[in-house]
Amino acid sequence: MTDPVESDSGIREVPLSALEHYAYCHRQTALIHVEQVWDESAETVRGDLSHTAVDLPGVTRRAGVTVVRSLPVGSETYGLRGVCDVVEFTGQVATPVEYKVGRYQAGGPAELQLGGQALCLIDAGFEVPLGYIYSVAERRRHPVTIDDTLIEQVIEAAGAVRKILGTSKLPLARNDKRCRRCSLRDACLPEATDGHSRPLLDLFTPRPLGTWRD
Repeated sequence: MTDPVESDSGIREVPLSALEHYAYCHRQTALIHVEQVWDESAETVRGDLSHTAVDLPGVTRRAGVTVVRSLPVGSETYGLRGVCDVVEFTGQVATPVEYKVGRYQAGGPAELQLGGQALCLIDAGFEVPLGYIYSVAERRRHPVTIDDTLIEQVIEAAGAVRKILGTSKLPLARNDKRCRRCSLRDACLPEATDGHSRPLLDLFTPRPLGTWRD
């Protein structure tokens, strides 16, 4: 059987947050997790504020359910690590809940991150048939079935992220409607880096200056 964390780059651990970034934009993944670029925007500030309560670690119990906030999780088997906003435990059944500031998007990037959390909990010995995306904008939970299809998508995405983390090259920009709301737009320069001429933009190789004519 192929090692799910086998990588030519030697990178094994993938942050769970990188799964969502990858599903949204491959270049964003590299900017954040390789180049360590981060810029605040109104959207990111709202996201931070919405996480205030769940970012405080704690445990509460009610009606046979143990609720754990800000729970660190990881999987040696699948090379994943991160923090779950909330996990509700009922016996051996774990239900991760991921908080998002915007409106819920079925099949969106957040589901990949939730699937990664579920995979970590499954690897720890829990049953995880279901998870939830909590939309702060809508003030409601949206159920997400944790099935084989989602798990396979998580494993495939984690492998792709591993390759991005192990290279010095940034993927090309998408340069579409997603870029307008991205806080990294100024650092990304999508209009200049959507690269129709070559597949990857190597930031560590300067471009030729060309011929000067005075």
